[in-house]
Amino acid sequence: MRLALLAFLTACNLAPKPIDGDDTGTPGDDTGTTSADGPTVFDVRNGDYSGGEQITLEGVLVSSPATYDGEGFFIQDPAGGEKSGLFVWSYNGVAEVYAEPGDEVSVTGTVSEFYGWTEFVISDASAVSITGSGTLPTPPDLGDGAGVDWDAWESVPVTLSEQVVEGVDDYGNGLLSGGIKLDDGIHRLDFDCRATFASLTGVVFYTYEEWSLNPRSASDATGYTEAEAIPATAAAAQRDGACGPVEAELVATSPVFTDEDGAYFFAQDEGGGEYSGILVFVEDAEELAVEPGWKGTVTGTVNEFYGLTELKLADEAGLVETGTAAPVASVLTEPPADWEPWESCLLTLTGVEVTSDEAYGQVATNWTDLFVDDLLYDFAAGEGDSWSTATGPLWYSYNEWKLVPRDASDLVE
Repeated sequence: MRLALLAFLTACNLAPKPIDGDDTGTPGDDTGTTSADGPTVFDVRNGDYSGGEQITLEGVLVSSPATYDGEGFFIQDPAGGEKSGLFVWSYNGVAEVYAEPGDEVSVTGTVSEFYGWTEFVISDASAVSITGSGTLPTPPDLGDGAGVDWDAWESVPVTLSEQVVEGVDDYGNGLLSGGIKLDDGIHRLDFDCRATFASLTGVVFYTYEEWSLNPRSASDATGYTEAEAIPATAAAAQRDGACGPVEAELVATSPVFTDEDGAYFFAQDEGGGEYSGILVFVEDAEELAVEPGWKGTVTGTVNEFYGLTELKLADEAGLVETGTAAPVASVLTEPPADWEPWESCLLTLTGVEVTSDEAYGQVATNWTDLFVDDLLYDFAAGEGDSWSTATGPLWYSYNEWKLVPRDASDLVE
């Protein structure tokens, strides 16, 4: 996992789980009636059945593969339309449910409301029986998404047209121009900020009080057009929210370091200062011809990786050297009110005292919530040691701010 950055966090795009004591929801305002042949998905979504009530849905169609986490899948009334979709969830996962999209099934379970999302909870694979096959309804075309009542389309596959990815959040979810997120609850699409899709199809999720569109496969996206790289600075990416492909003139402030995913180095706008730093990441690279003082044009995609802003490059071709420049370290004499403006910037801190022994390659300091870490240099220090100055880029990982010295000269006793 890249630099082990917050690998323990659960991304917010996975299907939620019912819990004991959750609310039973409020019936909808529509006036649907239970089918004479038994309950339908519409009846469930319309609120005709209370939470915890066990029922059997006959003749419904599987409308998606299993979710990415393997805990559920979606079903749909054959007639389609509003309130025709439902999420099926199992405490034990659904790996043993051998139903494919288009299979007609009988499903026995209980209705549950989980923070606004209606779920159909099953005990195990025995709750699902394949009874035939059918033709899934064509996902309704909701145009560009303007003014859509997403609640009516919860758990239903729908299509949106002419979508622009207006932003990408910390979890890699796209923020679509249609007013809904592009998420990977079922299938992960590769996309950049400012890219466009001619059309996007997916199942509508409601999780963490947000609506998202979740494609079921690569074929659910058509007409993808990459965004063109635009001139930008590290400060624009950090402070102004520049996203997608950019070209930035940067100065390397650290040596290159690597892990199983690629090569990295810290860089900043020439002259330094607040918001001037950024981490450059080159995928699958084992080494780079870059050292502190390297100056050049870096062409890559602005990406947020668990709170750390990086400039992500597909290969070394995105690095074009134009000269050299001495990296400028910003001098701080006391902890700032907020470390965020200094993320990935080269800093020199004065009067640093070590307040803990080394653990996991880092030590705590008298600077508020700041650690000194051995990412770039394996220093030796313990509680009671001190440095008159400590220099290095400011790193953010595991929800902690860390100064990373580059060599022995960065730690002055």
